[in-house]
Amino acid sequence: MPALDHPLTPAECVEIALARSGQIAEAEAKVQGFRAQLAEVSANYGPRLQAMAYVAPMFTVEGGVGGYTNKYGPSDWGPYVHLESLLSLPIYTFGRVEAGERAAQARVKVEEARVRLAEGMLAREVRSYYHLVVYARSLQPALGFARKLLDEAQQTAQAQYEAGQGITQVDLGRLAYGDAELSRMSRIAQDGEALALEALKHTMGLPADAPLALAWARLPAPEATPSLPDVLQVAASGRPEWTMLSKGREAALSLAEAERLANVPALFLAGQLSVDWAPTRDDADNPYVWDPFNRVFGGVAIGVQWDLQPLRAAARARVAEALAAEVEGIATFARTGIPLEVRRAHQDLVRHAALVGTARGGVKATRRWLTFASAAYQSGTGDAKDILEGLVAWLSAKRTYMDHLRGYHDARAELARATGRSRTLSEE
Repeated sequence: MPALDHPLTPAECVEIALARSGQIAEAEAKVQGFRAQLAEVSANYGPRLQAMAYVAPMFTVEGGVGGYTNKYGPSDWGPYVHLESLLSLPIYTFGRVEAGERAAQARVKVEEARVRLAEGMLAREVRSYYHLVVYARSLQPALGFARKLLDEAQQTAQAQYEAGQGITQVDLGRLAYGDAELSRMSRIAQDGEALALEALKHTMGLPADAPLALAWARLPAPEATPSLPDVLQVAASGRPEWTMLSKGREAALSLAEAERLANVPALFLAGQLSVDWAPTRDDADNPYVWDPFNRVFGGVAIGVQWDLQPLRAAARARVAEALAAEVEGIATFARTGIPLEVRRAHQDLVRHAALVGTARGGVKATRRWLTFASAAYQSGTGDAKDILEGLVAWLSAKRTYMDHLRGYHDARAELARATGRSRTLSEE
């Protein structure tokens, strides 16, 4: 994970966010949970040991075939120890455990794809806030330049008004209005930067007071735009939803199969051991008398076990089949919905890239307009209205240019998400 001791690029901010995000940690925890469920299903083929042991008081019994004598005196009591154990090992379940394992394995793949989906959404959000911070910062130099021109115009106007050189109160009022509007815009830009920076830190999992320097001083110019067929091909294999849908259907069908097989028997191998010891009792020497108090007994067997609940198994199988049908319906919608998302993001990217060039021409034209209007006003041959109109036009053109530039970078981040990546094409 990158350190915070140097200015960070958007990719580094995304990397920090992915490492610190609680949403990603929650999604990864779900993966671990389903892996544990897979281990639990696989454990059905593991050995099972049931054991019970206890110690109880036992009175004295003496004698044999000729007769027995029971003694209950205080010194005639001793321990009776009993140990009973049953070890069973499933051999075959006629496919039920295997179907359950396939369902659990597919569900693990679904949750792993869900992690990738969350990573793509988080990366998109981080980049959006990063672009917003840089956008707000990029507007402030333009506002500073406008402030410088307006201050000079107000000083000149006040001097000319006091000297009676044709400046009226209307001209001073126009300049005062421009000053107020410029102050408002500067405050909005500063507050927007601060709020966007705090949102960026929150998305990265950083406290609000954490130091965070950004590598971008301004939004970079547009780069080469990838072709639509290329990004559609990337999305066809890269979107995590495809894995979620295919593996989700596989999980549902495997679960339905496991439920249908719930009524078949389980073949098992078992071994039993029973030990009893009571030192206060004499062993019975009569072969026709069962003596459960001093013996060791054991044996092995092979058998089958049924757990028949046919109506319940059929109902649960139908639920799983309905889930598989639901997943198939979602997949049908996704086959057209995902390409639509990619086309829309690609169209936004192409549109903003083209409009950035157009808006850049507008900035140059209004900058010349403002320069000539300012020079004319300073020389006394221009009007305050001209400089204000030029200033408003230049600021508007500058903001439009920055809007499209930010829209371009946001569209590039959205295209990365729409194609199933947390990195943009230029970062790979």
